[in-house]
Amino acid sequence: MDAHRKTIDCNLCGANEADVVFEAGVAQASRVVKCRQCGLMYASPRAKLPDQDEIRDYDPEFTRKTREHSRDRYDKEEYQVRDYEDTRAYLRKAYPGRGRLLEIGCSMGFLLAKFREDGWEVEGIEPNRGFCEFIGEYHGIKASPAILEESDVAPASFDVVVMLHVIEHVPDPLRTLEGIHRVLKPGGTLILETPRYDSLMFKLLRHRERSVSCDGHIYFFTTDTLSEMAKKAGFEVGRVDYVGRSLNLARLLWNVGVMSKSRMAQRAVAKLSDALRLSSVHLRLNARDMQRAALRKPAR
Repeated sequence: MDAHRKTIDCNLCGANEADVVFEAGVAQASRVVKCRQCGLMYASPRAKLPDQDEIRDYDPEFTRKTREHSRDRYDKEEYQVRDYEDTRAYLRKAYPGRGRLLEIGCSMGFLLAKFREDGWEVEGIEPNRGFCEFIGEYHGIKASPAILEESDVAPASFDVVVMLHVIEHVPDPLRTLEGIHRVLKPGGTLILETPRYDSLMFKLLRHRERSVSCDGHIYFFTTDTLSEMAKKAGFEVGRVDYVGRSLNLARLLWNVGVMSKSRMAQRAVAKLSDALRLSSVHLRLNARDMQRAALRKPAR
């Protein structure tokens, strides 16, 4: 039996008893369970390898041709940096002298470039070598093709770590958080964003909710389970905001197609979006289904 297809113990409390929330194929390819002891939801068994393993195998030449062949992704990531203007302002106030900032899962590097504009000394970690090469060539920023646990990042070497929509994809989120705690300087800050599953959207939509439908998501945090995991890794929990996302109308309709669980509906939505050029229509939506937490490594 493949390792990723084995039953998984709870990553938060270590318990091995969980109730089934959604059987495999209902919400996503994996079965989704909820720990009986602490309430953490996660995929068990997992139907596929974690994304960090699959991303490594992407064609490293892929992102060299991003403008021509992946325009949608390029535009999406470039546009969504505006969602973090308040985070940039928060960090500017907290660190008037700035310092060193690391983004884990930095993808194409657009947000890193914005932090650099604010005066930070920035660096990124991204499993895919092609993305790292793109960041170096396009932005002139160093990005290492690795995951944090296997990188050579020195202990206590960064003032701030940013990790956005990554923790739900990693196979051992507690270990990842402990690794971030290790590389942060005392008093340093982690900005962490991930979907939340104590939201009204999840209660209403259940297996049709867009984030639980993503096969790459293997952990599903509520506000409480994320806070408890952060504390277990040694962090103090500061502010937690329920945030929205900038997107275009084509992306919104694509999400509707995903929630429909209908291939036919998804194809129809894609055809309509292309015909009406809905990717050029932008909007901001806040369903309060994502949480952004500021976590602090104690100064002592």
